Amino acid sequence: MLMKPLPHQEIGAKWLAERRRAFLFWAPRTGKTGTAIIAADMRFARRILVLTTASGRGVWRKAFCDWSNMPRVVRVFGVDAPGECDVLIVSYDMATRAIGERGFDLILLDEDQKVVNPETKRAQAVYGSLVQPGDVVWNLTGSPCPLHIGNMWTRVAASFPERLEADARRGWPDVKSFEAFRNRYCIVRRKKLSPWTSIDVVVGSCNEQELYERLEGTFQRLSQAEIGISDPFYDTLPLIVTEAQRREADGNADRKQVLAAIASGRTRDLEMSLARLRQVTGVIKANAVVSAAKDFLEKGDDKLVIAFWHREVGDILARELNAFGVLRLDGSTPPKTRETLEALFRGENRRVFLAQITAASEAISLAPANDLWFCEMSFSPKDMDQMSKRVTNIEKKTPCFVKVCCVAGSLDEAMTEGLMRKWAGIRKVIR
Repeated sequence: MLMKPLPHQEIGAKWLAERRRAFLFWAPRTGKTGTAIIAADMRFARRILVLTTASGRGVWRKAFCDWSNMPRVVRVFGVDAPGECDVLIVSYDMATRAIGERGFDLILLDEDQKVVNPETKRAQAVYGSLVQPGDVVWNLTGSPCPLHIGNMWTRVAASFPERLEADARRGWPDVKSFEAFRNRYCIVRRKKLSPWTSIDVVVGSCNEQELYERLEGTFQRLSQAEIGISDPFYDTLPLIVTEAQRREADGNADRKQVLAAIASGRTRDLEMSLARLRQVTGVIKANAVVSAAKDFLEKGDDKLVIAFWHREVGDILARELNAFGVLRLDGSTPPKTRETLEALFRGENRRVFLAQITAASEAISLAPANDLWFCEMSFSPKDMDQMSKRVTNIEKKTPCFVKVCCVAGSLDEAMTEGLMRKWAGIRKVIR
């Protein structure tokens, strides 16, 4: 039985179907997948290429059965036996191996934030070989700028290069090159790596209104609130630990330098320099979160999602909360198991879902829970945002609560506050 589209999906599908190139920037859980398939039917697209994440492959296979009126043979590249098909689903990790595939009526770039860096082989394979100028291409993502506004350039250059040309009447310069685009719309600083080497680092955004006007009409943005999904209530959950644990969580890190790196967007540097300290802090927080979670779970029968980063942290949470019925999804979880975990979480006896942030931030619904706690953070606002949307659902009438756990009075607490302020510039353009 086919799924019944919601009114906003019918409108979105019509908008897509009328365009050869388009960006569907709908927030997570708003129905991008079904909308794109309905639009494909409207165009009578027979042969379709879907590029998506590894975890998204199973979602798309099922979605064509749920949403399409047209009988199509669906094949997952690298999993199913080679052969003729109507829909070919390829993960971005396999993109370079699928370069020889041709003759598509439609190409869908799902979660296309995975290929916004023009310097990566994956992006070059997608935009340099798989996608050709004459193709019909629709980009789908709820996180179009995972790091900064400069992330828009790759998709715009491929689909709307004329939007990057100079407009003397409006005072707009030529930004056809990535460097020109980034320098126009991003605040860039030079960072010294050594006495001989320095690199450009994006520390903010600028000229946001101009970029918004350049892109007007190329994308459709839809928030969860616009279709009746209430945004979660966000807050921090300070964890009280011993003074010795707080000092251990701070380590030898220079607080001023760390916070400056967060403010300037140099989070990749932090991921390397603070890797060990983050793991130590994660373990400290895991034990404190266990106590808080037990208090929460013993008060009633509500379910709780706890997001984590390190495997060791997940192990502690799984072991200590086992009595409450624990489910766990991380990088080792096979794609086919995701649907099973989702179904089990709807049952009465499974009250805790442990979600590794990158593994569980897409292609799964954790809506049976109204509460999500981040035991650990990601340095990427995109990861945090997508993970937090897993507990929302258009059918839910109860509010959702997202709490970011942090060690009270520590560098971890200051980092948490700094990272939660990073979304402002992105929202000025993709609004």
